[in-house]
Order: sequence, then structure tokens, then C-alpha cells
Amino acid sequence: MDKAEGISKGGWVQVHIYAPTYTLPHMCTGYIYCLPGRRLLDQLNEVFPGTVSEAKGFLPVREGEMYALRGDSQLVKFACLNKANVLFVREFEGGHTRGVGGKAGYGGYPYVAKLPIAVKLYLPFYIVTGHMHCAEGQRASDVLNLALKFLPVTNAEICPSVGNIESGVSFVAVNKGQIILLEELEPSPMEVVET
Repeated sequence: MDKAEGISKGGWVQVHIYAPTYTLPHMCTGYIYCLPGRRLLDQLNEVFPGTVSEAKGFLPVREGEMYALRGDSQLVKFACLNKANVLFVREFEGGHTRGVGGKAGYGGYPYVAKLPIAVKLYLPFYIVTGHMHCAEGQRASDVLNLALKFLPVTNAEICPSVGNIESGVSFVAVNKGQIILLEELEPSPMEVVET
């Protein structure tokens, strides 16, 4: 399959997948298939409007370039990565990070107004600073406790423990299971909880 041809058909999306390895800045670059008209975040969470969720623990990647500990890379036609070990995923199009919605005109998604909350996420070997998005009345802790495995972070800065900082990243899908600590940078006022 020609990479450009696959993208033009609307299903294959180029991604950089970050995992807790010493192969910075990312462990794999390749293409994953998103159902037509669906977002990367939905593919990672296996949530599609109007369908039943089918939990799959592995993320299939085609035409991938896997980076080794020694710094060299290997091209693979097909590989399956364990989603539980993925830290976060960036979606690319034309060499640039795609935005939250990816392609314009997604159908089937009800509009929900959300407020951005500035956060700093501590992950193995990385710190991601950016904005989480909470519905009215939600806090960052409420979003963390939702059933979804990956959450969107926008306007992100990716700071690896070794290597160069990547700033101006419009969208990153972060695996909540890999978050060690979340720090709200603009905390909301403390609420009194009656016991």
C-alpha cells in the first residue's frame, strides 16, 4: 500500500506513538486505521456514536518504523502495540499535528461545551503540559475517573526526560493508565465538602 494513497482514501492516519522506552522522542511512527468519519480518540477508546464498544487491547500499526534502544530503526509492514503500554499518541497529516477534530465535518457527535483546564501530566519519561477539557460542573479529577482510556490534551508541550522539547502540539491523546500525577496549573477554588 502506498502511504499517500492510503491517507487519501480517508481511513489511514499517520501517528507517532510514545511509549515508556528510552527510544526518545517516540517509539513508533506508522499508520493506524480509523473508520471513515471517526476521530483518532474514538479509535483509541473504541467508542463510536451509534455502535456498541468492542474493547481491544492492541493497536494495529501498518507501514511502521519502530525505534530500538540503540537509536536505530526497523521498518515493519504490520505490528500490534499493547495499548496499556502506550503513553500518548500524536496524529500527523502532511508532517504537522492534526487538530482535535482532525477532518472537519464529523457527523454523529453531539456538541458539548467544554472548558479548558491548564494541566501538567507526569508520565514515565515525559511531562505533558496543556489543556484538558471538562464539561460544565466537571473538574479534572472527574475526567480522570471516566471510563474512557485516552483523554485529549490540546495546546500541548511534550517534555521528554532526554531530548528536545516539542511545543505547539495542537492535540495529543494521553493514556490515563500511564499518568503518574496530574497537576492543575490553574486550580479551581476549593469546595467545602460536608461529611
